[in-house]
Amino acid sequence: MKKKEDIEKLEDTDELEEIEDEEELEEDDDDEEVEEKPKRGRKVFNALIFIVIICIALVMYAKYGGTKGLIVKEYRVESKILTSNFSGIKIVHISDILYKSTVDNSDIRDLVERVNILKPDIIVFTGNLVSKNAKMTTKDTDFLVSELSKMHANIGKYAIYGDYDYDFKSFENVITDSGFKILNNEFDEVFYKTNESMYIVGLPSSSKETVDLTKAFEFYNDLERKYTIVLLHEGKTIKYLDDSTYEVDLILGGHSLNGSIVLPFYGGVIKDKSNYKYSKPEYTKGITRIYMSSGMGTREYDYRFLNKPSFNLYRLKAQN
Repeated sequence: MKKKEDIEKLEDTDELEEIEDEEELEEDDDDEEVEEKPKRGRKVFNALIFIVIICIALVMYAKYGGTKGLIVKEYRVESKILTSNFSGIKIVHISDILYKSTVDNSDIRDLVERVNILKPDIIVFTGNLVSKNAKMTTKDTDFLVSELSKMHANIGKYAIYGDYDYDFKSFENVITDSGFKILNNEFDEVFYKTNESMYIVGLPSSSKETVDLTKAFEFYNDLERKYTIVLLHEGKTIKYLDDSTYEVDLILGGHSLNGSIVLPFYGGVIKDKSNYKYSKPEYTKGITRIYMSSGMGTREYDYRFLNKPSFNLYRLKAQN
């Protein structure tokens, strides 16, 4: 009997020990959970801090890094209608300088130097010389004339009005005194080396002035069509050409700044109705090649991301 009682006591003792062990394990698990919660909280906090730092860095880059560092975008433009005497000529396309936005005197000097290194045959400017509401002094206008006059082209320099240029009273004087010919619903017949010619047509800002294609294309002849370049500012002006019977080979424009802030797989972020659907750098519509410059300056927002200030260089090539 005593032996049986001893056995039962031992069993009770074993059970108590097992219960105590289980309670200790549960306490350990609770302690681990308590420790893991602060660790997870710290990880989330650190991740948020990292994201904030990255966002701030990107904004600072877009404001101070993305708006500086002028680049040249080069394109080869081939055409069956281009005559051989123009094959190989170089056209420099400048747009939306927007002086006094994020563009200062040193940027203008850099532009002039970079253009002259390329030794272009033709230079075209497709509008918006000065930033909107920029306070321009006589010293500023004299500076622009002095620098822009230094840009050399073998054949000629052409310009059109952008929407901001109508509010800059000295625009015409600055441009013409710098050696540019303004084409405003006008054309110029260009000769080079031989009697074969091509045409450059300049259209005004369709946001500010009436586009008169009848006047601008007075030269046009369906039976003897020649290579034709059209200068315009806003993308929406292309609709006038779409609705007409005129065939053009090359359209050069600006205004959109290609969206200013460009995101991978999405494109330009900042849209403008005046761009219509033309905010990307280039398009092809039938025989027509369209290039919209990203420009140099900024408009409402002084930011550029994945979209450096630039001007374009086109090398024309006659297709046999």
